[in-house]
Amino acid sequence: MTHRARQAASFFSDDKGNSWLIILAGLFSIGFVAAHVNQVFTFYLPSGQFKIMHVGGTVVLLMLFASAFAQRTSSRILHLILALAAAAVIWYVFAEFRALTRQRSFLPNDTDLVFALVFLALCLYASMREWGWVVSTIAIVGLLYGYFGQAMPGGLLYHGGLDFKRLIGYTSIPYFQGLLGSLSELSAGTIFPFMIFAAALQATGCVDFIMRLAYRIGGKTRAGPAQIAVISSGFMGMVSGSSVANVASTGSLTIPLMKRVGFKPEFAGAVESVASTGGQITPPVMGLAAFLIVGLTGIPYGEIVVAAVFPAFIFYAYLIIAVHLRAVKFDLDATQQKELTEYFASSDGVWRDILKHLHFFIATGYLVFILIALNMPGRAALQATAIIIVLFLLREIATLWRGPVAILTNTLRLLCRIAYDGALRGAQVAVVVAVIGVLVDILAVTGFSQKLSFFMLELAGGNLAILLIVAALACLAFGLGLPTSAAYILVALLGAPALVALGVPLLAAHMFVFFFANISAITPPVAICCLVAAKIAQGSFFKTSFIAVRLGLPGFILPFLFVVHPEILGIDASFIETVFVALLALLGVVTINVIIEGYLLRPLNWIERVLLLPAGLGLIHPSLWASIFGIALLVLIALRQWQANAREAAQNAQVRTGPAPS
Repeated sequence: MTHRARQAASFFSDDKGNSWLIILAGLFSIGFVAAHVNQVFTFYLPSGQFKIMHVGGTVVLLMLFASAFAQRTSSRILHLILALAAAAVIWYVFAEFRALTRQRSFLPNDTDLVFALVFLALCLYASMREWGWVVSTIAIVGLLYGYFGQAMPGGLLYHGGLDFKRLIGYTSIPYFQGLLGSLSELSAGTIFPFMIFAAALQATGCVDFIMRLAYRIGGKTRAGPAQIAVISSGFMGMVSGSSVANVASTGSLTIPLMKRVGFKPEFAGAVESVASTGGQITPPVMGLAAFLIVGLTGIPYGEIVVAAVFPAFIFYAYLIIAVHLRAVKFDLDATQQKELTEYFASSDGVWRDILKHLHFFIATGYLVFILIALNMPGRAALQATAIIIVLFLLREIATLWRGPVAILTNTLRLLCRIAYDGALRGAQVAVVVAVIGVLVDILAVTGFSQKLSFFMLELAGGNLAILLIVAALACLAFGLGLPTSAAYILVALLGAPALVALGVPLLAAHMFVFFFANISAITPPVAICCLVAAKIAQGSFFKTSFIAVRLGLPGFILPFLFVVHPEILGIDASFIETVFVALLALLGVVTINVIIEGYLLRPLNWIERVLLLPAGLGLIHPSLWASIFGIALLVLIALRQWQANAREAAQNAQVRTGPAPS
């Protein structure tokens, strides 16, 4: 998320901007949200019109924000013109919709092409402005590949080439693909409502409550702020849709606190990066990617959520243990830092605070129930938003607001803030999903995605182990620098089909590429989450990245377990089997971290490190006997260290008390 986007995210902040344009953007946001709510419940627009309203309205909104907070008059005028151009595209599609869909669906005229080109340029610019140059550049490369396919060398890259009219038609109109394809439909009907829900959580105080709750759960441990970062980022990452945005928001508080306790800047940045990335794989929302998996595979939402439970548990349990080991190893103790209490002080007790935020628990509980029972994510998110707003308003009316004027004023202010922030969050995600949709459709129509799957299978020679390594590297490479949603869409298109072709279950294949798409956010050399966290921590980017890779170790190991141990996802396994395999996997990755950290109950010598290596590998090996061997080695070394600690404590006690009398 760019600095200007964060500026514009708060309509009620003190950021200086053009007041009239801010009001205009606010009014447009309210109308934009209202149109989405109406569509989700009534389906009053045909699919094509809804998608152009969604993506085109997204560009209008982002350009209005840019104009409102522009520092120069020329920039302000330019972005206003761009907003008007996006509005003109929306008007054109609505006005010509019948002709576009019935008369010119395969034969666009010159005017269609002009509007399609303008729309493409606007979306590429909006994406570049909000997310940097990577996504837009990839889309442009895809378009060039589609046009110059006949000039490519034979084999994987060659295709017959798309003529100019057909190529531009595939980007939006009249084919309603690319920017207006199925991904934009998913963004409009599912992701956007969840962005409104996330804005409602922020506006009704639920985010601050989550931070206080995280402090009460982990803030009074030795690793203190690090555990707060892990817990709060896990909660927030579920619904944020962006691990980078999560780092920028929660990290601005947790990273300085970690440094104050004694953690090095690079370690503090890495903890926040990994915790924020993990939020994208945490049910029930999974950073909105759960709905993308449903859309691409047809697997029921409830099945995906259940499959993600134990992998997410392993990821966060490992991270909690890892930061605790670091605190113990360097003798850090956050419980001695009284300043932490000041940051998370609340005049209410624990239960009083929970009761005060019952609207959070009721709304999220309803959301999860409806998602699993009915699989209607868009409606469920909006209904949960309505519940959280109504219950919050009732609480405020009963306890704080007095008189009809105050009630009306504060209610309108709350609704406007949710609409404003929710529209911006939704627009930022929508534009990147739309742009990546261009690449997805071009790769599909040229046959590249199918040929890549065959190429990977041929390269692996039918060997599943080699294919997994090739697919993992491809997923990391394609996911570098991309937002979560875009990364998953791309790697699912390019990596999952090859895995399925070699017999990997569909759910396991998509969870494999999904995990690697997420973990690319902390993988050097791009490691976009680590870049943001390192800036906040004022530490070395590359040191932060490499520490993040270690702290995010389950994200690199678990995908392989999904294939060799599909029962960890609940595939063809009982609950007991799933729990057993998950605990073995957790012990395995924790053991590997102990080796790297060089500390278990006390510092490890080199012999103990060597012995623990087969223990860790044995625990994550599919063989039961290898796991038993690994547990035995781990227990033996733990007992040896416990005895050494006991002897050392006895000797220290004897030194303090003096020699025994004769």
